[in-house]
Amino acid sequence: MILIVVLMAFLTLSSYVLQAYQDAISTYKYTLSVYNKQQAYYITQSAFEIAKTILDKDDPSTDTLNDTWALPFDFEKEGVKVKITIYDENRFINLNNTKESGYRKIYENLFKNLNINVNFLNRIYVWTGSQEGSIPVDYPVKKRPFDSLYELKLLGFSDDDLYGKLIGNKFYPGLLSVSTIFTDGKINVNTASIEVLKALNPKIDDTLASKIVEYRKKNYFKSINDLVLVEGFTFDMLYSVSPYIDVKSTVFHIKIESTVGDTTLQADFIYDRNQRKVIYKEII
Repeated sequence: MILIVVLMAFLTLSSYVLQAYQDAISTYKYTLSVYNKQQAYYITQSAFEIAKTILDKDDPSTDTLNDTWALPFDFEKEGVKVKITIYDENRFINLNNTKESGYRKIYENLFKNLNINVNFLNRIYVWTGSQEGSIPVDYPVKKRPFDSLYELKLLGFSDDDLYGKLIGNKFYPGLLSVSTIFTDGKINVNTASIEVLKALNPKIDDTLASKIVEYRKKNYFKSINDLVLVEGFTFDMLYSVSPYIDVKSTVFHIKIESTVGDTTLQADFIYDRNQRKVIYKEII
């Protein structure tokens, strides 16, 4: 009988000890997670300062894909990983310039090239307040410029239209991959993709856009007038696109991924180099 009592007491005590051990482990893991997250945050802030310094010291007269800021940066040491990626927002088309007829033509070209129903442009015009009308959606019409490109989902754009789709053997990029809301509307011809270049003028087809990309790999454009040095690019085309293009960028997207142990922090900064300030920040 005594043996049974002793055994039961031992089992009870063991249960308490085991629970205390598990609680200690759980507390340790939580404390470590909080510590790692805090360290990742500080590292992210430091990484942003590095990226900002690179941009501030870069020659602002021209920006190309061969510049230092355009090269990815990776660092790894003793359980700490940092990845910095910078790209310019001026390589994209700003969807908030909806009141200007010239940009509306660019939007029309873009939608046709991406195989998106051009009628959806009216939804953008109404949503941003540049055109009166209604939208067949379950949300009140905003009547203000986009604060986020993901508002396009509220307008009824499909995932295929936003993220890309394959039709037959041809892939059409999504609208999110060629659009921005942060720039003054100028598109950098030194960094713009083929799809963005084609949207500038209907006479810029795949062949000519590819020639522009190939030309700038060896001889970047120091002036927008240099575009006529590309075979097939005429002065008439230059005249039509000149109000909407540049050879430099002003707004940059800095993406930072910081990992400490098992904790990863992802950050996005939209940085205006001219004003030397952050105009958007998100850390998750």
